[in-house]
Amino acid sequence: MSETVKPKKIAVINGILHGHFTGSVEVVRELEALGYDITCYVIDEFAPRLNVPVKKIVYSADVSEIAKNLKKIDPNAPPFAINAFLLGKATDVIIDLLSKDETDYDYYLFDAFFDIEEMNKVLKLDPSKFVKIYPSFVLTDENQLDITKGRLIGLQATNEKYNINLRDFVGLLFAGEKYKKLILTSKFFHLRPEDTDDTCYFIGPNIEHRNIDTSFDFKKDENKKLLFISLGTIFGKDLDFYHQCIEAFRDSEEYQVIMSVGKFVDIENTFDNIPANFTIYNYVPQTQLLPEVDVFITHAGFNSTSEGLASGAAMVLVPQAVDQFDVARVVEKLNAGIALNKHEIHITADIIKKAVNDAYANRESFKKGTKEILDSFEAARNDRKAIYAEVFA
Repeated sequence: MSETVKPKKIAVINGILHGHFTGSVEVVRELEALGYDITCYVIDEFAPRLNVPVKKIVYSADVSEIAKNLKKIDPNAPPFAINAFLLGKATDVIIDLLSKDETDYDYYLFDAFFDIEEMNKVLKLDPSKFVKIYPSFVLTDENQLDITKGRLIGLQATNEKYNINLRDFVGLLFAGEKYKKLILTSKFFHLRPEDTDDTCYFIGPNIEHRNIDTSFDFKKDENKKLLFISLGTIFGKDLDFYHQCIEAFRDSEEYQVIMSVGKFVDIENTFDNIPANFTIYNYVPQTQLLPEVDVFITHAGFNSTSEGLASGAAMVLVPQAVDQFDVARVVEKLNAGIALNKHEIHITADIIKKAVNDAYANRESFKKGTKEILDSFEAARNDRKAIYAEVFA
């Protein structure tokens, strides 16, 4: 009688930021459906969204008190700094939890921000079992060095506790680590695809379809084009940009404008005399709104860009940091949108208005480039089963 083959056991250390977590959910769902034995380490904030029948180890990485006092800790801390504290805390907890987990896993699938090389100085696991999941590119044409050290300050406590040297997590994305990588895009859409190596497995993006948010009270004006503006959950505090957008489309007869400014912006005290054609929210259910949108101004975060491409909205990409400049550059190169680089031009109301009008006017010509990108995403996604079989053999 042949022996029953036991399913491979995989520990998934999910991402701790929205974009990173979103990309991992569908991968977990697919691996579970294929019969892999999955255990997910997931922070409490995201656990309800991991609606997959797998074992879950839910943990807290609460940095709310640090967030309140961040400017006292470091007056020059950039917006991304609180995420450094979040990652530092999560790394500490994950090291502790994995040290106590006696399960004999066949593989460990880590979010790309976790510095597993340094963590493994404590864990002492077999590094051949390590795989990483990347939400975007593994190469960059931007200088990603953390000049202000703002991304390192949050890692210091964990470094000192374990006597390790956690590296800048953004720089880590482009460090050319030797582990196998599941990359949530297609090779066609990747920056300089010819320079990627055989550790890179392109599995296409995940566009998360969340439940309808019935509390979102949006009503489209059928007599106007709909412009949606969002700079994402992390870099959404560019107040000058929002004010320039307001000036560009104040009382426009042509555009109804929905603007999502993130949870950290006090709308009432930040925006006076909001025009009648504008509605400003702290949060918008983006995938719910995008099918109604004519033009989408986005920060070029990879998930938002993928969602925008899939929706058919004409896109204006205004990158804020890290890989967003590379993403915007690729979209424009493939003739699927217009990029505005704040490092190269001063983005004024007039420039924003022209870019939006040009994007809308060129929406038909963008369809060919968009279709080629979306077709490449679908082809990469169709390869997932074979890729999983190879990576988790």
